[in-house]
Amino acid sequence: MTRKPMTRKQGFSLLEVLVAFTILTITLGVLLNIFSLAIRTTQSAQQQQKAMLLAESKLTELYAGTTLQPGREQGWLDEYYWWETRVEEFDTRELMDNQSMLLPYQLSVVVGWSHHDQQYRLTTLRLVRQEAR
Repeated sequence: MTRKPMTRKQGFSLLEVLVAFTILTITLGVLLNIFSLAIRTTQSAQQQQKAMLLAESKLTELYAGTTLQPGREQGWLDEYYWWETRVEEFDTRELMDNQSMLLPYQLSVVVGWSHHDQQYRLTTLRLVRQEAR
């Protein structure tokens, strides 16, 4: 009588299955972290872009005004974004002679979001004739 050599049955052992699940779990966890970071980055970029557009809009409103009056205004654009504008006379004693008919104003617009933590700021100068003041 001859014995047949024992052959190993084909299939996976419990240890091999556990190792495969562990590798799969770690890989999925890393992928989920990457996707959530991408989503947060995209949302942040969208918020910054919207703040930039809102700030440019507010600055255009300041330009459209007939006269510039020094002062500060603020308000809310919606429940998430707030704004603040400042108009100040710009000191030009060192840059220009005092005989100039043009008076520079510094215009500043700040748009913020996320409970005052993040802000987008635009600042520019505008020359105004003194008689138009």
